[in-house]
Amino acid sequence: MRILHLVKNFNFGGAENHVRDLANVMDEMGNDVFIVSNRGMQNNLLNKGVRFFSLKMNDLFILFHILFVVYIIRKNKIEVLHAHQRLPILIACIAGRIARVPVIVTVHGSSQRDLRSAISIRIPDMFIFVRQYIIDDDIEYRVPLHKTIVIPNGVSILNPLPDCDFNSLCYISRIDKRHSSLISMIIRKVIVPVSEDYPEVILNIVGDGDYLDDLRQEAEIINRQLKREAIIIHGYMTDVKGIIQKSGLVLGVGRVAIETLSCGVSLLSVNHKFLGTVISQDNYPFYKRSNFVSVDSPPPTEGGLIRSLQDYFKNHLNWKKEALLLQKRIDEDFNMLRVVTAITNLYKKEIELKKGG
Repeated sequence: MRILHLVKNFNFGGAENHVRDLANVMDEMGNDVFIVSNRGMQNNLLNKGVRFFSLKMNDLFILFHILFVVYIIRKNKIEVLHAHQRLPILIACIAGRIARVPVIVTVHGSSQRDLRSAISIRIPDMFIFVRQYIIDDDIEYRVPLHKTIVIPNGVSILNPLPDCDFNSLCYISRIDKRHSSLISMIIRKVIVPVSEDYPEVILNIVGDGDYLDDLRQEAEIINRQLKREAIIIHGYMTDVKGIIQKSGLVLGVGRVAIETLSCGVSLLSVNHKFLGTVISQDNYPFYKRSNFVSVDSPPPTEGGLIRSLQDYFKNHLNWKKEALLLQKRIDEDFNMLRVVTAITNLYKKEIELKKGG
């Protein structure tokens, strides 16, 4: 098949990482894979066989973007268009309609954000949701349920490292306004109190964005106060699996959560909106359904985060055993090859339907 993916940017982020992995595995399966996006750090991680077309998308020039995508489709004889995120989805819908190729969209966040336009709801041939609860929550958002399917992000299972450090915490995310507010709280209000009981605790922060310099300044203040490098700002990392494997506990949700559990490392479900718990075999079904977001839980607070980290340190051996046991379930539910096979089978079905129509 000849497959074209659209995503707005190609730096660090759940959707961007997902597109990169899909493109590489689909290329390895013998497909001709193309990507249209704004060039970024993920480009260095693409297989040589994946063709990339640089396009800096914005709403002001959407007409020109649509014409550019139509040109790419026709020149390269694209058979299916797969779009991710709000603006690429809107562009793909119109370009796909003009070029008469099936349009598949993946909703990584919420329908209200990714499918804001009526066109983005009416035109796509299929909607892929990465978690079930988005469909349940957005059932009144006009998304046609007969066109929806749940296919989660996929990962590869890695063997745990014997020298991981249970004192090492890790937060991995895009460093934007939302994520930086939570990271800032952890730096300024959580690490010092936790260090009183666990003086070897280290917080690693991985990611890039507009608020990275602000976090560096806050980290320097706390490091001076503690007289040691308790907070390490790594910035962007090409491959986060290495630092995950060396960590005792990772804080995050979504794709970061899945990659963490695939490494046999403990995970605390937390983002700027919800503070959950450390993932265990008992609560795994709930978290799996919600993409490891603790929906309906209260937002993170200074006290709640301190208590969560203290619980982890007191029971870190038990949480490590739980994480190792969860690896098998992650492989069953999020195996990358199974995920890509499900998506390519969907492509084939929609291509045949389009030809038949």
